[in-house]
Amino acid sequence: MAGNATEAPTVLSIQGEQQHDRAVPNASDEDVDLYVDQVSDEVLACRERGRHLFPSIRQAGIHFSDVDSDGLFIRRVACTSCQLAVRAEKWEGTRQRGRTRFSRVASTLEYHTGREGQTYLAPSGRGRMTPRQIGDSIASKALQGQSLAALRKAATREAKTAALNESRKTT
Repeated sequence: MAGNATEAPTVLSIQGEQQHDRAVPNASDEDVDLYVDQVSDEVLACRERGRHLFPSIRQAGIHFSDVDSDGLFIRRVACTSCQLAVRAEKWEGTRQRGRTRFSRVASTLEYHTGREGQTYLAPSGRGRMTPRQIGDSIASKALQGQSLAALRKAATREAKTAALNESRKTT
């Protein structure tokens, strides 16, 4: 038997914890901090949330802004938070038993530049910025200049006050 019989093959779990080579590495903390300093609170809300807030059809109504070369209707809806992301939806209209039916067949995201040149996407070549990294950066900036000991004391005091208030409610 040729080869090393003692080496077991690597088995990857469904979650892929063992996968070490990612196609796109995460951005550095410094790059994330720089990005957080440059964008609006609305953009940060979407980035920290990890998704955009698009209005429902009932909220925004449905109107088509274009028809593509395949005859599909195009509907564009902007994110109500950052206003920089636009979901472009393709809809197909058909006649069935005397009724007109519409079905969404595809959707893509388009990112636009804001009025003051603000962009949603980070500069290319910096790596991927995760919602957790964005949130960590925002929290670090909000708590900058405070000592860890003072924060611990304040949190402990808050917990005691909450427990005391809770015990007063039950009695």
